[in-house]
Amino acid sequence: MVPVRSDAFDESDALRRNSLHDRAYSRPRGKNAPLKTMKTPATAPILRIVPVKSLKHPDVRAITSREPSPSPEITETVKAILADIKSKGHAAALAYARKHDGLKGPMAVSQADIKAKAAKLDPKVKKAIRGAIANVRRFHSLQQEKSWSFKGRDGETLGQIIRPLRRVGVYVPGGAGTYPSTLIMNAVPAQVAGVREIAVVTPAPGGIHPSIAFALQELGIKEAYRIGGAQAVAMLAYGTAKVERVDKIVGPGNVFATLAKKEVFGTVDIDMIAGPSEILVLADDSADPDWVAADLLSQAEHGSGYEAAICITTSAKAARWIADCVAQQVEASPKRAILEKSLRNFGRIYLVPDWNLGCALADAIAPEHLEIITRNPDALSARIRNAGAIFLGPYSSEPVGDYFAGPNHVLPTNGSARFFSPLGTYDFYKRTSLIRYSPQAMKKHGPLIAALADEEGFIHHAQAVRKRL
Repeated sequence: MVPVRSDAFDESDALRRNSLHDRAYSRPRGKNAPLKTMKTPATAPILRIVPVKSLKHPDVRAITSREPSPSPEITETVKAILADIKSKGHAAALAYARKHDGLKGPMAVSQADIKAKAAKLDPKVKKAIRGAIANVRRFHSLQQEKSWSFKGRDGETLGQIIRPLRRVGVYVPGGAGTYPSTLIMNAVPAQVAGVREIAVVTPAPGGIHPSIAFALQELGIKEAYRIGGAQAVAMLAYGTAKVERVDKIVGPGNVFATLAKKEVFGTVDIDMIAGPSEILVLADDSADPDWVAADLLSQAEHGSGYEAAICITTSAKAARWIADCVAQQVEASPKRAILEKSLRNFGRIYLVPDWNLGCALADAIAPEHLEIITRNPDALSARIRNAGAIFLGPYSSEPVGDYFAGPNHVLPTNGSARFFSPLGTYDFYKRTSLIRYSPQAMKKHGPLIAALADEEGFIHHAQAVRKRL
């Protein structure tokens, strides 16, 4: 284990320049970096500083158990939509798209429409999408798997056949925003795995957005539908006369889509049950508090009110500065109401006595995104077991992973990083075991196999083997 020192209350030259009411600090980019003046906000800090000395602290338990609970009415609505589309097919899916998504015109997006809309996209965004696709493809190419087998001592051949899924549905959220990054992160690993058919669904009542159209064009995806919510999931899972069912559904959605994915699991595969976004930042007094604050708000802005924006620090001074920077940025933000809702619910700065507890606390929370902005981020990273993605150092801001670096941004939430992994190429394969037993192997191992079958009371299992001896 790498030893990690506690740097609580350590004062560097930059920190000594700070006073409570009018302070200057240097960004972590060298001695020649320009200083920036920060004034204490007029409003009280919205991000609460909570001293924590144990994982049993009640506030920690509240954070780790956070989860939105859909009302019984929503659950029943989702089940009714699924049952209706399963029995009535495409007409029902179309009717629900018109009722809930505001769809007008055809559900299927034509190639002419994709081409026309893609042409309208800002060239700078086109360049960004191309770059993101290239980076994501390069990263996920390293996750490819191949079939394998080996020869046993008695002539038997054992192995595993690895094949890509044939057809996958990708859910791209809409309504509150436009998310070409979601399309990229879900479609590219499927393509790298060798999936032949990808059907995209997205609620787009007014027509598909240029950024989605351009991403579809760049990815070579020709099948897209303007439908969302539970109705989109039902259409993909059960199929209709006009839309073939898929083998797997991936991509985050609203509460209706999420519940629907949970309900159809078993009929089709799904990626995971996505919860509200979350970020946890481990920061010491070398971290730029303005940068840390900005990173915390990057997740708080999603808007459900259940987003978690948490900082863990060993420095009381850093905690106060980060809280002040958050207050300033929230006050100046056009999304102030959204940010305040999330931060009041699940925004915290946990002040811990040392990094032993700090790392244990981070592991207990098992965050979707974990940033480490400390003097020695590698030392702390080596002690973390549970996180969807780890961002090391001051320049590895969470949005770097959300949009461009290459690793997938579909990550486990709500503490499920304890047992779930990021979406990857490996999620689009299915595996088939291969067994070829030789006469020699049967003669040698048959009696043992039959003995196990007898022990379990399966006489015909045993008989099937003994007939070959």
